[in-house]
Amino acid sequence: MPTSRRLAPKLAILATALIVGMLGLELALRLMGAGPVHVNPDQRSFWAHDSRLGWINQPGHAGTFDNGFFRVQVEINSKGLRGAEVDYQKPQGVKRILVIGDSFAWGFGVEQNETFSTRLEAAIPDTEVINGGVSGYSTDQALLWFQLEGKRYSPDVVIYLLSGNDDIMNSMQLAYWVYYKPSFRLDGGGALVLQGVPVPEASFENRARHFLRSRSAIAKAVEVALQGHEASFVYLANSVPDPESPHRLTVALIDAMRNEARSVGASFLVVANSQFWFSPNGSYERLLVELRQAGSAEGDVIDLINVESQPGWDADAMQIPGDGHWNGTGHAFASGLAADRLAAQNLDQPSAARGWSRAKPAANK
Repeated sequence: MPTSRRLAPKLAILATALIVGMLGLELALRLMGAGPVHVNPDQRSFWAHDSRLGWINQPGHAGTFDNGFFRVQVEINSKGLRGAEVDYQKPQGVKRILVIGDSFAWGFGVEQNETFSTRLEAAIPDTEVINGGVSGYSTDQALLWFQLEGKRYSPDVVIYLLSGNDDIMNSMQLAYWVYYKPSFRLDGGGALVLQGVPVPEASFENRARHFLRSRSAIAKAVEVALQGHEASFVYLANSVPDPESPHRLTVALIDAMRNEARSVGASFLVVANSQFWFSPNGSYERLLVELRQAGSAEGDVIDLINVESQPGWDADAMQIPGDGHWNGTGHAFASGLAADRLAAQNLDQPSAARGWSRAKPAANK
């Protein structure tokens, strides 16, 4: 009998034992709580690659967003904004607010009528609020989106929703395991220098590894063992923070945002929250100090900082259980703070003469 014929049954038994062993190990890991990489379905359902920004909301796409903690409907208009169609040209006699940022601005886990933008529009009469948020964005991408697209809407006020993970993500070139993104560095004079553009699509190797680790606890465990950590992010080589100003890059990006807003005659507002903070650069409180110091000389800047520290904030009632993003009540709370601040300020650029006032709540019927 040929050697190959004698070996075939043994190889079959070995392969079967290996498969059974792998399945047993997979089951054991999952029973111990070590599952595969969790991938939010907004990435594969509502993102499209963009060579300038990394990814954008997929224009004209609509569907159900269900990640196990919630189930909501999402509609993206033809310009890549969440919500109804909107023209670049501002309607006559209408004040326009543009909201930019990441998943908190986009409305992660809430229906369209519950988002920060929709709630804010309902709170201020004769005002149109545009949702320019894109889930997953960091400050650098939000700045670039405003330069490339947001300025075309001629806003009167620009609101940036800053999240806790934005600071560290500004030092990344690969995010969420597989998505490349643009980034900035600071040169010797403190000027922002764009890098990583055009943004490449993920390589076949990255996609293959991502496919395995998002479906197998073993694949994820092997990657963590090889990398020493969950390698979901790749940091820039020049991302070592300045000990005197650890959040210098983020502050510079927000300062550039402020200047871009002013260039189109708009006032600027930061609404910050510390959710998902994991930056090793420094504390969230230090970031707030640096932001306030940078904005203190700007008369038309309103910095509404740290939503969670405001009186009346209730994390249990205002966040999606098991997820951490704002629920509808959280969006209402944050947008209410922004509306109150707009109403209280005498905005001399560009619309102090028109002023801002909060809508009166409808009487109960």
